[in-house]
Amino acid sequence: MNFDTVFISDVHLGTNRCDTEKFLKFLKELDTKKLVMVGDIFDIACMEHYGTRWRREHTECIHQIFNLAKKGTEIVYILGNHESQLRRYSGFTHHNFSIVDQYDHIDAKGNKFLCVHGDKYSEYSSGSWKQLMFNKGYEIISPLSFWLERFFKFSLVYYLKNSIRGKNYINQYETDIAYYCSQKSQEYSGVVCGHIHSGNIRNFDELTYMCCGDWCDTCSAILEKNGIYCLQKY
Repeated sequence: MNFDTVFISDVHLGTNRCDTEKFLKFLKELDTKKLVMVGDIFDIACMEHYGTRWRREHTECIHQIFNLAKKGTEIVYILGNHESQLRRYSGFTHHNFSIVDQYDHIDAKGNKFLCVHGDKYSEYSSGSWKQLMFNKGYEIISPLSFWLERFFKFSLVYYLKNSIRGKNYINQYETDIAYYCSQKSQEYSGVVCGHIHSGNIRNFDELTYMCCGDWCDTCSAILEKNGIYCLQKY
């Protein structure tokens, strides 16, 4: 199926977190007029701080993204906190490829959506002690969850996200991002973000919150056709 716009985030290329097999299959089958990458496509932070390795299949994913651009797909790359080193290039545009800190998406119905990674606008924002503790915990949990799922079919990440504390954490983040969007401009119909690794579509009064999810645990994307949005897991 052809889409007007597809939103993805939190791929984390350059680490073992990324489910490269699923992501590469997704890219090869993707047919969309516009691809909005909502941050943390690369994980420069982990490569620099933890020595994670860039692999051949990660390069193949980049080739597929550029193949989409060559075929005419508009590529919008919103930078996230794990690739903040690239924010010096925000504003760069070349033909149908652009790098930005945030982006306004207008769909076929005329609805305007603010697209941001989300790491700056919550009490769990980058630089806060809560975000620091979350990052450290996630670095420990992710590899452990990978092995538990591989050998015992048990996802520790999924379990923790669905605990009471995990649900409260996610709800607070979603509330913060929706509030930021509502305060930024009354023109927005909603917000599209990433960062939290928890794909969701929900309403806050008249404002729609959408999170792409990730390509580490849930492997999901937001798909838009004729102004209708859905969260699709792969």
